[in-house]
Amino acid sequence: MTTSASAVLPGQPEEDPLVDAMRVAAARRLLLEVPGPAAFDRLSALAARLLGAGHAKITLFTDHDVVVGGHGLPAGVVGGPALLTGALSAIVVREGRPLDIPDATADERVAGLPAVTSGQVRAYLGAPLQAASGQVVGALAVYDAAPQAWSGDAVQLLEQLATSVVAELELSAAQSAVGTSRAWLEVALEASSVGIWERDLRTGTVHWDERCAALFGVDSAVDIESLERVLADHVHPDDHPAVAEAMRVAVEDRGDYTVEFRVRRDDGVTRWVLARGRVVADVSGAPARVLGTVLDVTDARGQAEQRLTAVERAAAIAEVAAELANAARLEELADVVLRGAQVLGAQSSALAIFDSVGGPLRLHMTGNLLAAVRDQHPDAGLSDGVVLPMDDALPAQFVARRGRRLLLSGSAETITRFPAMAPVVDLLGLRAVAAIPLRVEGRVLGAFLAVWTVDHDFRGDDVEVLEALAAQIALSVSRLQADAERAAAVAAMSQANERLRLLAEAGRVLSGTLDINQQIEQLAALVVPDLADWCWIVVTDEQGRLHDVASSHRDVARRAEVEDYVRAMVATMSDASAARRVTSSGRPLVLSVIDWEDVARALPDAGARERFARLGAASGVVVPLVARGQVLGALGLFTREERGALGSAEVDTAVEIGRRAGLALHQARLYGQQRELADALQRSMLTEPPQPECCRIVVRYVPAAEGAEIGGDWYDAFLQRGGTTVLAIGDVVGHDTRAAAAMGQVRGLLRGISYSSGGSPAEVLSELDRAVQGLALDTMATALVAHLEPEPGDDAGRMRLRWANAGHPPPALLASDGSVVLLDGKQADLLLGVAPETVREDHVAVVAPGSTVLLYTDGLVERRDRDIDAGTEQLLEVLGECAGLPLDDLCDRVLERMFLPDAEDDVAVLAVQLRPEG
Repeated sequence: MTTSASAVLPGQPEEDPLVDAMRVAAARRLLLEVPGPAAFDRLSALAARLLGAGHAKITLFTDHDVVVGGHGLPAGVVGGPALLTGALSAIVVREGRPLDIPDATADERVAGLPAVTSGQVRAYLGAPLQAASGQVVGALAVYDAAPQAWSGDAVQLLEQLATSVVAELELSAAQSAVGTSRAWLEVALEASSVGIWERDLRTGTVHWDERCAALFGVDSAVDIESLERVLADHVHPDDHPAVAEAMRVAVEDRGDYTVEFRVRRDDGVTRWVLARGRVVADVSGAPARVLGTVLDVTDARGQAEQRLTAVERAAAIAEVAAELANAARLEELADVVLRGAQVLGAQSSALAIFDSVGGPLRLHMTGNLLAAVRDQHPDAGLSDGVVLPMDDALPAQFVARRGRRLLLSGSAETITRFPAMAPVVDLLGLRAVAAIPLRVEGRVLGAFLAVWTVDHDFRGDDVEVLEALAAQIALSVSRLQADAERAAAVAAMSQANERLRLLAEAGRVLSGTLDINQQIEQLAALVVPDLADWCWIVVTDEQGRLHDVASSHRDVARRAEVEDYVRAMVATMSDASAARRVTSSGRPLVLSVIDWEDVARALPDAGARERFARLGAASGVVVPLVARGQVLGALGLFTREERGALGSAEVDTAVEIGRRAGLALHQARLYGQQRELADALQRSMLTEPPQPECCRIVVRYVPAAEGAEIGGDWYDAFLQRGGTTVLAIGDVVGHDTRAAAAMGQVRGLLRGISYSSGGSPAEVLSELDRAVQGLALDTMATALVAHLEPEPGDDAGRMRLRWANAGHPPPALLASDGSVVLLDGKQADLLLGVAPETVREDHVAVVAPGSTVLLYTDGLVERRDRDIDAGTEQLLEVLGECAGLPLDDLCDRVLERMFLPDAEDDVAVLAVQLRPEG
């Protein structure tokens, strides 16, 4: 299978952007500097994980497509052509905008591509990679073999990640350029015999590189233990005070170090050298090192006051270039650049930089310019730069807009060309101005300005120095802007992930239990402190009245205080309150600033207002709990002044949480109503048992904890015409209204057959089985029927228990002496509704006075975490512990120990206890 990135698709314009020479050159520049796939593999994996795709790929398009990183790709793909998605990514590059394809087989543009027809690519989402030059150099794409409906958030997230990819590419290119600049510096220093030295102010050690050591007559680079040792061994004694004093002043002032002195070499030769340096501070601002250069100026000693030589300029510019490469903020660049401008005698400099492509032009001035402006305008806010109007009134705007340099040698020329400069000339005393465009790959990032307070004629080497400075500045600006864009993308992604985490956690909380009170309490604890400092949740009842159900505070010790306030709020609030307004309108209410006049209208009660004031709230938002168009309550979130108001994204998150809470509340109410109805219907079918003279009968029915279905478990007890006590229990297969209806029919048939026929339990079950088939009830059920009859010829009050079992759990007997036994007899007969011809058998046991027989359905002994045998063993143990208890207490104790709150099956229990002897 092959796909060509340069293939022309239907509807493609004749002038294909994919082969545009400028675009190809921009892509090739970035591709050549790609350090390896690791960073791009990580970004691809991040894109695939965040968007739920199986594959991701980063492709650069020069005159052919090259994969530079990916996720979920076969071995060998990175570094080669994007065979599978090349044609799709080519569309992204040509159109310069995201390509959203939920199902490629339904998209006529790409349905015929081999990758689509083979089934390997069904869903595709691609975002263009736009270089700093504005050229689209490639695409970041995620794709999958299954269709996906990409959301608008997914497209925005992929575009943000594409910005991070471009930032990585631009950073690699910028680092390469810095490396080249450093190589040039090394060559220049080598050619000019400029040495480099460093003094560590913490250890006192002085380091000389090879060139510096050679100037002092030492064969190789060396570390010397102290400045005093340098002076004693290598500096002319007459120059010791000057060297030491210059170093002291530089360290104390944290400024520059410049001194000329004589070197005493071991060969007896004395040479004059010029040492220059700068104090470098550590992160705390304390002086840490002095970095500098040393130059042999013996031959130029008589020309010390002349203009710096070309070598000195090169050294100074190289030093500035190194500092520019290490700058961490745009605001630092202006003062760094000033040191380069001072090589040409300039007194001040400034940078005018576009905030972004198409954004405002912002002027950043050096410290001395800022001081001069603030002397005249103390209230001027200049810390973040000055936004300049986009016109040609001043040199900075002119050069930044037009991309052409300006060299103005005197104030007269400056004012003639730019009349609006007259006040600036008077304010700053400037005369000459040089303005050079900052350009990277044909894109103008702004302008670099150098200012003189004297007339200045620009010679050829001056212009070269200015252009070199501008090139270094442009690289640093491009790098810092790329870093800022990447940081913004990472921050946005982090915020989005945090919002998704919060929503996911809210979903987990709201689906973890059907107890709505527990859900709402957990939700209140969840949104604090992630969204607010404290919160409350109120809900409406069936009459529309508001009730407080939950609240929380980030300080656990103050949660009771919030509860107290919410109770007072609900009891006294007026129709102007946020809770009533939101539940009436169904729309969120954002309180960017809490207005105390509004608070007074909302809370007429002074005590409620006082409680609100103690809690502290500078801003807030109240969102509705909505489900199916009905407002069921409101969630109020409040922040204190030090935290600030919620942003739009946080408000959106709160609205979504309110919507999910509303759905959970609606579902819980619906469940409760259905549950009450089901329980009432079930119990209406189960009658109270008779109480014969010989025994006492107690029944229990407990519905399943989950769902609102009507169960099929039942019990019955009645007297036959001859006085025999009939006990019955059963379980119809199923948990729905059909099972409940069948249960009612089976129970009614059994009662009628037993009463009319007077037959034994086995005969009754056989006749019932035939009736189930004959009446086409189309159901299956377990059942156990028992007769309690006097034991013939027994005067001790013992009774005979005769029973038949159709697939039902056997009875349990708690004897009067406390022993427990399972009356299982033979294996239970086949359940009802399977084979009516089944021959059924009666079982008989003699029961002593005071003994208890327990009939039950399988939900009592069988559940997910144990089988029926283990459950039966546990039941016998529990019965043994209940010896001597009244029959009602015995049934309650059995249910308490055996039936779990989250049981999935309902349970019926019938217990009969013979009257004690005498």
